Amino acid sequence: MKRFSSTASLALAVVVVLGLAGPVAAGEQVPFKGSYEGSFTQTPIPGTPNALVVTIGEGEATQLGRFSFDFQGIVKPGLPTETTYTFTAANGDELFAAGVARSTLLPNGLRHVVETATITGGTGRFAGATGSFIGERLLNRTTREVIGFFDGTISAPGP
Repeated sequence: MKRFSSTASLALAVVVVLGLAGPVAAGEQVPFKGSYEGSFTQTPIPGTPNALVVTIGEGEATQLGRFSFDFQGIVKPGLPTETTYTFTAANGDELFAAGVARSTLLPNGLRHVVETATITGGTGRFAGATGSFIGERLLNRTTREVIGFFDGTISAPGP
């Protein structure tokens, strides 16, 4: 997958280098941050001006290590997009979140998305997890590529 630019790649590499920790200890509030890249599809919803946007790909993050992801939202023109997030760790444990995304079309044709999300639980070591994160991503509407990062905190009960 092509990168948007070497500057964007460098910026995301810096986010990753800031630290990739191990599993979350019970009840401890810890950093949750990472970066990812992937692709997105946009499917019109018949009879409405809305569209379903699905973003999938892979990344690396604290508490997750290498992960795959699936972000989904229904875009309604002029309104914030309610989005759901599923992160899947290499061992299959899942982390769920829900949030709101707002996007801006940039002069270069890319779409800049800023999102705020609340962690709503998960499976395995993320069962009962809580926390929140803020994310940013760039969408290339021509190639359908996406690159992004997020930063926040997570609290998870039990091993």
